[in-house]
Amino acid sequence: MPPTRITWAELASADWQEADSSGTRSRDMVAGDGTHWGPVWSVMRTLGELHGADNVRLVVWFH
Repeated sequence: MPPTRITWAELASADWQEADSSGTRSRDMVAGDGTHWGPVWSVMRTLGELHGADNVRLVVWFH
């Protein structure tokens, strides 16, 4: 499976309060600053300030 990517600009503009189809879990609850993803967002936020939000990307792949 090929990797996928998202920029800090895209992540920063996402609606983190939007819930899943069941209406019970928001993006913030699953992957917000208070989760294990918090350190990743902190680094991306800092790099975005230094280099521009469109120039910072998170690349992921699953197997």
